[in-house]
Amino acid sequence: MAGAAGAAAVADTGAASGGANQFWQVTNLYSRKNKAGQVASTQLGGGQLDGGGPLDAVGFLRGPRIEVRTATNGVGTPTADNPGNVMKYVGLLDTDGTPIINPQIDGYAWIQMQRHFRPWLKDPMLAWDYAQSASPSVTFFLMPEVRQQLAVLENTDTRQQYSWTHSLNTAAAVASGTAPFLTVTVYVDVWAQPDVTDLEGVDNERVPPGVNLQTKVRQQPFTLNNAGADNIFLSSLTGNALRGGLLIVRDSNNVRQDYLSNPINWMLDDRTLSVVDIDMYFQWAEDFYASFGQARAPRPTGIYAFPRFYNIGALLGQGWLYTSNATAVSWETSTLATAVNLPGTAKLIQEEVYNVGPIDTSLLDL
Repeated sequence: MAGAAGAAAVADTGAASGGANQFWQVTNLYSRKNKAGQVASTQLGGGQLDGGGPLDAVGFLRGPRIEVRTATNGVGTPTADNPGNVMKYVGLLDTDGTPIINPQIDGYAWIQMQRHFRPWLKDPMLAWDYAQSASPSVTFFLMPEVRQQLAVLENTDTRQQYSWTHSLNTAAAVASGTAPFLTVTVYVDVWAQPDVTDLEGVDNERVPPGVNLQTKVRQQPFTLNNAGADNIFLSSLTGNALRGGLLIVRDSNNVRQDYLSNPINWMLDDRTLSVVDIDMYFQWAEDFYASFGQARAPRPTGIYAFPRFYNIGALLGQGWLYTSNATAVSWETSTLATAVNLPGTAKLIQEEVYNVGPIDTSLLDL
């Protein structure tokens, strides 16, 4: 939904027309193992192991769940980004091959996107299957859906299938010592399409209104300058409404570091959105995420979250940040004066929302 033009295109469709049962009342959650892309026991080695494939056409797609499990244990010490970095990258592609989730986003970054942009779900870093170990275990939920079927993908045509892609990382990236044998199992997570009518003959809404609003995730790398130097991270990822972004900061050895110093000035064109100390950003984020009532792992080093969506139950948060292709979104901050192993990197990963048809305005800003 790009700027004012996108906002003008929004129509308030409200409840299902003609007194029909609304989609969310008559659907059910459904899951099954995907036909393509399963990976049998495979040992990590000196090179990446690419995978992926088409997703089964069934219902309205919430996203694929990619389960990575250890078949034969490894021996050694896990790296700091383990188990997320067991995937060198993950991605979700539209039926024409265009990215929904940028297929160059690394597995660790995607775990952070899951936890910061779907905070009403279980924090994947506290999930039962999350193991930072030489025998890693983790699930990547490549989820375009937000809530109440917002941004689900209509996935009922076998001639036009969505797909996912991934690459298992090298053994050395994941842990030292003897590499494990891993399996990859993929499930499709969907909302089922309801019958035409219910048992009393009342019409059912068969397509959720949320399909007319879609999400996508993109990333942009920046160079982190030397100690004490100023940085201006100017985003080129504009043109849609932004649900927020993450900055992931690393040194020249690719180690995550808290290297942004006070203050951070967040700008929209020539307007200051905020100019505050780092600890204030962390406090805002903690207040917001705590409002969802879910247990959360501590903030990992080098992760800076900028959420732009509401917790409608707690009446906390901020509305989507609307942009056009000409909008300048930027962050200005200095590199920490005591930082070493520089220059480093700061990677922006951003979730965006855009409309593809009339939508229910009650879905906005979720």
